[in-house]
Amino acid sequence: MKVQIEELSPIRKKLIIEVEAEKVKSEWDSVVKNLTKKVKLKGFRPGKVPYHVLTKYYGPQIEEEVLSHLINKAYPEALQETGLRPVAVPELDQPALDKDQPLRFQATVEHKPEIVFSDSDYQGLVMQKPEWNLTDQDVAQRLEAIRKSHGELMALEEERPLREGDFAVINYRSFLEDQPLPHGAADNFDLEVGSRFFNPEFEKELPGMQKGESKEFEISYPDDYRNPSLAGKTVRYAVTLNQIKERHLPELDDQFARSLGETFNTLEELKEKIRADLTQEEERKAESKSNEELLEQLQAKIQFETPETLVNQELQQMMARIEQDLTRQGLTWEKAGLDPMRLLEKFRDPAHKQVRNRLLLEKIAQVESLTITPDELEAELQKIARGVNQSATLVREIYGKNNLLAPLEEQLLEQKTLKFLRDHATLPD
Repeated sequence: MKVQIEELSPIRKKLIIEVEAEKVKSEWDSVVKNLTKKVKLKGFRPGKVPYHVLTKYYGPQIEEEVLSHLINKAYPEALQETGLRPVAVPELDQPALDKDQPLRFQATVEHKPEIVFSDSDYQGLVMQKPEWNLTDQDVAQRLEAIRKSHGELMALEEERPLREGDFAVINYRSFLEDQPLPHGAADNFDLEVGSRFFNPEFEKELPGMQKGESKEFEISYPDDYRNPSLAGKTVRYAVTLNQIKERHLPELDDQFARSLGETFNTLEELKEKIRADLTQEEERKAESKSNEELLEQLQAKIQFETPETLVNQELQQMMARIEQDLTRQGLTWEKAGLDPMRLLEKFRDPAHKQVRNRLLLEKIAQVESLTITPDELEAELQKIARGVNQSATLVREIYGKNNLLAPLEEQLLEQKTLKFLRDHATLPD
């Protein structure tokens, strides 16, 4: 076998591979021999079909099988010979096959870039000193959010208009140019007025309505609205208020703290836990911000070509995660008012940046001989198990069966490398 390399770019190569005529003929004969044992043609005994008859009826199939066998064997051998490590399957041409001639085909591959830098490029990066100011008000706001989540919704007994903070039970219909909008209707729909979770402009029209009242109004959507089917259009809504509900909140006392099922005996203990949780959240935010600052400096310092294949893989993973989230909510792209093609374009730059970050961290880990030990991996599995209230054995088994251990190890190595960068960064005076 002969292999030539044509360099298309620093990360893109074309392999020109030639398989000797003897191997082509041998593979052809082997495929024909195996096929002869299997085929059944009227007028011929099994295994006795003449060669010319066999090739007449099965010529394309034989050719396809021979090509497949030869390429699947020659391509990995060519990679081993050249030392190339592609990041994805190759782009193959469609070679012609002559069983008496050498087979010549081309495989275009993309591989990871050769990233070259010195330790001064990634040690001593400037990192802003993490700062945050956690106040008693922050704790009180989180406590109130917990209190609201444990409130009880009860039908309003007094006769009064709907107001912000109430829960409205409504029927609504949507019309575009007097035609009902697909998926634009619901009955007995619960909506917290003023929460801005549904549609802020829609919610503004509801306060003041009385139970049993019907109302129509229009909303004009901007040209850049996230739902392309509504962008730049005016929609008419017909709403009927079926019921008004109020949220009755529990008293903030020791009994409420004990009711949460945690190890709280007093309200003060609950507040202390909230403060500790908020502190951890702020620390994570500060760490994330520092990581972003350091990676941006690295990206500016070190230039290399980014494999488009890896960017496309990252994009597809982003889209798959969004689609999974929609499926869990019982939604489709259309029902959620999302345009996949527009999202692909929107996410291309973040995907490109993410791939470059990953390649940089991978190279730094390699240079600094950073690895994840079995004990570190086990500790993370234990942590995950505690988070989902399952046994570590079960979590380990699930990760193993679903081939998730390697991605988890990669994620941990990225985190360790980022910590290395933070530990070796400098803080401004």
